[in-house]
Amino acid sequence: MPPNILIIGNICKDIIYSTQCYPPEDSKVKALSRDIRIGGNTGNIVQVLSQLRNCNINCCVKLGSCQFSYYIKSMLENEGVRVIGVVEPDMDIPESVLIHSNETSSRTCLHYRGNCNDLTCEEVLSAVGDMSKYDWVHLEHRRNGLEVLKLAKQIRERRAEVVMSIDIEKIREGFEEMLGVVDYPIVSKEVCRTLGFDNLQAALAGLSVHCSHALIVTWGDKGAGMWLAQGTDNLTFNSDMLHKVDENTFTCDAFRVEDIVDSIGAGDSFSAGFIYCSSQKNKTQLPESLLLACKLAASKLKHCGMTVDPSVLDL
Repeated sequence: MPPNILIIGNICKDIIYSTQCYPPEDSKVKALSRDIRIGGNTGNIVQVLSQLRNCNINCCVKLGSCQFSYYIKSMLENEGVRVIGVVEPDMDIPESVLIHSNETSSRTCLHYRGNCNDLTCEEVLSAVGDMSKYDWVHLEHRRNGLEVLKLAKQIRERRAEVVMSIDIEKIREGFEEMLGVVDYPIVSKEVCRTLGFDNLQAALAGLSVHCSHALIVTWGDKGAGMWLAQGTDNLTFNSDMLHKVDENTFTCDAFRVEDIVDSIGAGDSFSAGFIYCSSQKNKTQLPESLLLACKLAASKLKHCGMTVDPSVLDL
């Protein structure tokens, strides 16, 4: 049976302007193109997962009564995603305006939340209902960090065997405790640097003391790494890009990308790749999951949008 995967978080409207170079302050610059997309971590992850075979994708998100909310629901459902909407009638969908520089491939984001509130634990549990149908639940550590921590604990109480992962892109309340509650926390390089870690292996060693099962750290063009409480002795490393560091830790090199076209959603592609591969395999195949995650993230850099190159799945 295909795994049932539930992604919980926020979706927003992305308006992306491409320019030749990033505009100086108080200047007027011509935009070369404009693209309007479904965005946000959850929106990007489900769009990637919906293109991969052998998994059932569900998402729980806040929706309003505006036209773009209906567009989001319709588009995702057309892609095979089951949308569980927590509706606030007068809510505006959060909006991100992104400036993409062709010269440097940088992206600059202006985010407007409007009157959108983050999902509460009670809203999610009420909307989702029976947790027993889900094999994997993925969360976002958002501004209401303690509320997300409460939700993770409630999910664990209702379905002890469910696998949980979470994206941690900023340090929020409950951060350290969350590392020990979920199975696979995915921590960004930015968080690690804020905490004083200056490289991948140092971050894995330093943060793993808070983890009960596993830890994943992403480090951009330096790749990613994983720490496992149960050790790496039973793991198989079938690629030269995978490296066993010690009895609990291994890393994966980043795939080289010569010309970066669009970095928007690369981190979400990584998360989607790890969730997809790990939900299909037993834990002895975690190196393969990290390899696919890195490969999907690199592939995303080569084109605009969240379309998946089918060849990426050939490891």
